[in-house]
Amino acid sequence: MLNFVRALIVFAIWTNATTNMHNAVIKKVLRANILFFDKNPIGRIVTRFSKDLAVLDFMLPFMIIWCTQGFFRAIFVSITVSIINPWLFIGLVIALILMILLLRRGVRPMQEQMKLDGISRGPIHSTFAMIISGLVTIRTFGKFNYF
Repeated sequence: MLNFVRALIVFAIWTNATTNMHNAVIKKVLRANILFFDKNPIGRIVTRFSKDLAVLDFMLPFMIIWCTQGFFRAIFVSITVSIINPWLFIGLVIALILMILLLRRGVRPMQEQMKLDGISRGPIHSTFAMIISGLVTIRTFGKFNYF
C-alpha cells in the first residue's frame, strides 16, 4: 500500500514538474529571436518537444521509482553488511569509487548519443512539419500518394 501511495505522489509531482517545464520551454521558443529559428531547423525543435517531453512524461517516473527503490535497498544492505562484518565496508568503498569513475566516463558518450539521435530524427520531423504546413497545396494538387 505504501508503494502505491509513493508511486501516486511521484507521478503527481512529476506531472506538475513536466507541465511547468513544457510551459517554460514553449514560452521561450515563442519569444525567441528569428536568429534561433534560422540556426535550428523546425525538425530539431519538434524533436525537442516530442521526444524529450515524451521521455519525461512516460519513462522517467517509472525510472525514478525503480531507482529510488534500488538506491534505498543498496544503502540498507550496505549498512547491514557493514554492521555484520566491518571488513566488507572496505569493498563497499572500493565499489562506490569504481561506480563514480564509471559514471564520469559514461556521461559524455550518453550526451553525444542523444545529440546524434536528435540530429538523425530532425529531418523526419522537419518533413512532417513541412507536410502539415503545406497540406492545402498537397490536397490541391492531389499528391497524397507521393508523400
